[in-house]
Amino acid sequence: MILNYFIKFIGGIFFSLIIITSTIMANEEPDFIVLQRDDQIEVRQYKNFLTASIEVEGDRKEAINKGFRFLFKYISGENKNKESISMTIPVMQKNSGDNKWNVSFVVPKKFDLKTVPQPDNTNIQIKNNNDLKVIAITFSGLLSDSNIQENELKLRNYIKQKGMRIEEPAIYAGYNAPWIPWFLKRNEVILRLLN
Repeated sequence: MILNYFIKFIGGIFFSLIIITSTIMANEEPDFIVLQRDDQIEVRQYKNFLTASIEVEGDRKEAINKGFRFLFKYISGENKNKESISMTIPVMQKNSGDNKWNVSFVVPKKFDLKTVPQPDNTNIQIKNNNDLKVIAITFSGLLSDSNIQENELKLRNYIKQKGMRIEEPAIYAGYNAPWIPWFLKRNEVILRLLN
C-alpha cells in the first residue's frame, strides 16, 4: 500500500515536471522556415531578428555564464528605458578568438532597431540578423564540450559530404534553463551557409 502511494506520488511529480518544463520551454524564438531536413540536421531560412550581444573572456563555460549575467541585467531593466524585456531562446555563443566569446540573447519580435531599449552597458551591442540561412544539428543532453564536439563533427562531416560552403565560427545554442533535466534539453550547433 505504501509502495503504491509512493509510485503514484513519484508519477505525479514526474508528470508535473513535464508540464512545467513544457511551459518553460515555450519561450519565444526567432521565426524560420525549414528548407531541408535530414534526421537531426536542418537547413533553415530565418526571418530578420535582433540580438543583444556582448564579448567576454574566459573558457567556453566561464564565458557563457559571464555573458549571460551581463545580458540578463540588460533585459531586467539596465537599459535606457528601464524596461524589463522578456527572456527568449536560444542563448547563443561563438568563439571570437584568443579566449574570447560572443554571447547573445535574441530580442523579442515586438522590437525593431528603432524601438529596442538601448543597453546601459556600452559593451552590449544590438544587431539586426538579416535573412540568415543556416545549417543546424539539434541534440539533447548537456551543452558540454564533449557533446558539442561530437555533434559539431557530425554536422561538419555532413556539410563536407554535401559540398556546402559555410561561414566560421560555429554558434552553440542552448534552449533551456539550467534546472531542466538533461534528457529534455534542446541544444544546437549552427553554421551560417554561404550562397
